[in-house]
Amino acid sequence: MKQKLYVLLLLAALAALSLSVAAAEPPAQPAPVPAAAATNLPAEYPAAQAKLPPLPVPPASVQDAKATAAYIAAVDAYVKASQSYIDAATNDANRVIQERNAAIENANQVVAAYNAFFKLAEKK
Repeated sequence: MKQKLYVLLLLAALAALSLSVAAAEPPAQPAPVPAAAATNLPAEYPAAQAKLPPLPVPPASVQDAKATAAYIAAVDAYVKASQSYIDAATNDANRVIQERNAAIENANQVVAAYNAFFKLAEKK
């Protein structure tokens, strides 16, 4: 009976000790979760509204030749500016994709070298 009592006391002491050690340890830091909106851009990408001229407003009447001609010119300028913005945005997106693919390739090379390093160490 004494032996069982000593075992119970020993188990209780160990449990108390483990609780005090666990309480003294700093809480585990959760793994960082990548932000859904993570970006490498140093600034916000320029909005189309900021780069394009104001939207053309049609004249009150087609009968006003001067206003109609100005409207036609404004629409033409807006379409050309829009096409320029679209082309530049496409070039930017293609460049981002190229850099992303280069990062993937580099990461794969690093992992392959890492795996090769440890496979060599295992063979020795």
